[in-house]
Amino acid sequence: MAGIPLNELNNAIAYKSVPWAKDQISIKRASFPKGKVPEHLRGYTDDLARAARACARETEGLRGSDRVRAMNACVSNRLGGRGRGQRQLPRVAE
Repeated sequence: MAGIPLNELNNAIAYKSVPWAKDQISIKRASFPKGKVPEHLRGYTDDLARAARACARETEGLRGSDRVRAMNACVSNRLGGRGRGQRQLPRVAE
């Protein structure tokens, strides 16, 4: 098991382990500081923000899980299926 250096302890995250783990808690290093957007994701933030605002307006009348599902579908449609690790391939001129 890898450890976390003491000088990086302020970036550590402690969370409850999965039921089959022998330890009750796990500690890992934070991927990036809370509230900061990693450089490789910056290109998606503007598109996502625009889609989320538009979809929030479209789903105002819904509540609970119905709104969550409608928001997810709306954002997915507006972003053209980009999400869950899928990359949108560049269009090739024919």
